[in-house]
Amino acid sequence: RSSCCSSRSAGSDGGIAERTRAQDVESTQYDTLWSQAWADASTQGPGFLSRHACILRLLSNYNVHGRLLEVGAGRGDLLVRIQQRFPQLQLTALEPGTAAAQALRARPGLSAVHHGPLGEPSARPEGFFDVIVCSEVLEHIEDDERALVELIDLAAPGGLLFLTVPMRADLWTPVDDAVGHVRRYEPGQLASLCQGYGLQVLHDQAHGFPLYNTYYRLLGRRTPEETAKLGRKSLLARVAARVAAAAFLLETRVDSRRGARGFVVARKPQGDVGSE
Repeated sequence: RSSCCSSRSAGSDGGIAERTRAQDVESTQYDTLWSQAWADASTQGPGFLSRHACILRLLSNYNVHGRLLEVGAGRGDLLVRIQQRFPQLQLTALEPGTAAAQALRARPGLSAVHHGPLGEPSARPEGFFDVIVCSEVLEHIEDDERALVELIDLAAPGGLLFLTVPMRADLWTPVDDAVGHVRRYEPGQLASLCQGYGLQVLHDQAHGFPLYNTYYRLLGRRTPEETAKLGRKSLLARVAARVAAAAFLLETRVDSRRGARGFVVARKPQGDVGSE
């Protein structure tokens, strides 16, 4: 996913213009990925499917309720699954990509769709949220600490943050470059960052060893577009993707520091109405 967080505030009109141009480039790149590589992957790709299923399981484990915000919601495939599983939730999306935001607005059942990067005042959703899902977003953002602070500010006191990120820099492939990653996290890194900003970490696990790790290394030999085309070629490829997704989901039952996928659940303290 592309950067969902705006750059640091500029001190001049020139700096603001530069920031706006950078955001336009990011949005265009993001829309291109969603119109091509990610359009099918989000509904058929084993990586997406197993990650979404794991998030749904975590949401169920923590008995979520109230208002939920997904940051970097793409075209809304995860939100559709959340809506089906938890119809009691009031769902809101924040999305930086123009075309993806338009697709979200066509989805029934969403309370609101906000278009813009995380941290942009004009895109900030109203009020506070009991649940925030931010999946595969932070690794695209240069200043991930500032992005985390923005997420905390959007959370209600006692609110839950569900965060997923790619793990292990030694697993870097050309795919990371192609989709705009600026980092892969190390075990415990994101949880420590959350704790440093006063969050209570309830869940910190890494998954993916050995099956998903192997899959990701194989993906690294192709561009995202080539992988998407391969998945569209035959029924057999789609069946294989479903089988792989089931295997990857089963693998998320095992916490392995060698895994390529990180899942963190953290709670904002009661009585904390936001940071400065």
